[in-house]
Amino acid sequence: MTNKYAIGIDYGTQSGRAVLVDLDNGAELADHVTPYPYGVIDEQLPDSGVKLEHDWALQHPGDYIEVLRRSVPEVLRMAAVDPADVIGVGIDFTACTMLPVDAAALRFACCRSTSGIRTAGSSCGSTMRLRTRRIASTSSRRRAAKRSCRGTAAKFRRSG
Repeated sequence: MTNKYAIGIDYGTQSGRAVLVDLDNGAELADHVTPYPYGVIDEQLPDSGVKLEHDWALQHPGDYIEVLRRSVPEVLRMAAVDPADVIGVGIDFTACTMLPVDAAALRFACCRSTSGIRTAGSSCGSTMRLRTRRIASTSSRRRAAKRSCRGTAAKFRRSG
């Protein structure tokens, strides 16, 4: 039997990062940071040039996709892991909660737990986890992504 892995993805203020974790032993195999191409949008909208009012800070949704395009394949490449062996994905956002959807834009089935973490139900066959808390530093974000992956590993061990 081959090892199984999980990927933790953390979206921060200026960049997003991915970490690849071996679910058998919790070892962090690779991590990669992708700076956001648009960064924090706080003066004007990038496409229209419309000026923003004082104290506005926006982020471009394309930046989030860019992290998926760059960091996820990179951690798989760095660790020489087959994507088919990745059985879980954990996602963390700094100041918002994103809802993952499938190709048809339908949300993953989620339920609320007493710990404040929403976990995709077994009915959708996904291990997507959404965290709703803010994480302050890069090292703590990496640890949070790793904890999310470990939680996914524990769920799979319990389910047999």
